[in-house]
This record gives sequence, structure tokens and C-alpha cells, in this order.
Amino acid sequence: MTAEETERHATPLEGVDELSLDAFRALRDVMRANGHAMAKRFAAAGAHMGQAACLRVLDAHDGITQREIADILHVSRPSITAMLQAVEKSGAIVRKPDEADQRLTRVYLTDEGREMAAKLRAVLGEYVRQTFGEMPEDDRRELARLLDALRERIAGSMETTGRGA
Repeated sequence: MTAEETERHATPLEGVDELSLDAFRALRDVMRANGHAMAKRFAAAGAHMGQAACLRVLDAHDGITQREIADILHVSRPSITAMLQAVEKSGAIVRKPDEADQRLTRVYLTDEGREMAAKLRAVLGEYVRQTFGEMPEDDRRELARLLDALRERIAGSMETTGRGA
């Protein structure tokens, strides 16, 4: 059974109108397609999504701590440790204890890591040009506005949920 067939046979969500559900499904499907397309492009360039994300963060903030990378990427500290171990094995980064606080580990790009980050930046740029860049300017502005509004609603719902509502 396909995802579409499952969706058609799913029990309706109580109190959710069909248009809201259609919008939710469209966003979910776009997020999936975007993730698959980016993963495929990064894989062709020799990296997976986690590596690409780490290198992108380090490209902008070389020498930050593992904890800061985890916070930026919204992943757990054990997850970032595993991710960084894989990137370190590839030779793209080195980890060093912080000189002032030995409890902290700082992460630095190697020359190879800088080259890979530049390569992945080019891959991402080409993807954005071929997808979003091909949309009319007014559509891009409206999409950005709508997604910003949705992000704010999602953030607000998380605050409400956090208070036990």
C-alpha cells in the first residue's frame, strides 16, 4: 500500500478541517522530497546529510565546541559525538581540547575539510538555484512569508505544549 492510499484510508483527525490537513500533507511531502533530493546530491559529492551539516556549521564557526555544534544542529550530544567521529575519520576535522577549559572539545576544519565544505556549499547553491531560484520572485517572497508565519505558529505551539496545555 502506498503512502497516498494509507492517507486516504486514515481516520480523520478530530477538529481538523480538510484544507488544513491538505496544507500539512503538502508541507510534509515537500520536506520529504527536499530531504531526499539534498541527500542524493550530497551523497554524489561524497558526504551524507549529517556530515554536510557539520561541515557547514564549522565553515561558518571554525573552532566551536561540540556542544555548540549540537545546539546549532538541534541534535543530542551523543549524536553529535558519533557524527563528528565519522567526519574525523574522513580527515575533514580535528578535535582538540580547549586550552582554557579541558572539559571542552573544540572542532576545527582541516584543509581537506575546507575543500569539502566548499564543494558542498557549491552543491547546495546549485540545488537552491535549480529549485527555489526557478520560482518567480513574488512566489518566493510569498513562500518565505508563509513559512515564517508557520514557523512562528509552530514555536508558539511548542511553548503552549511546554506549559502543559
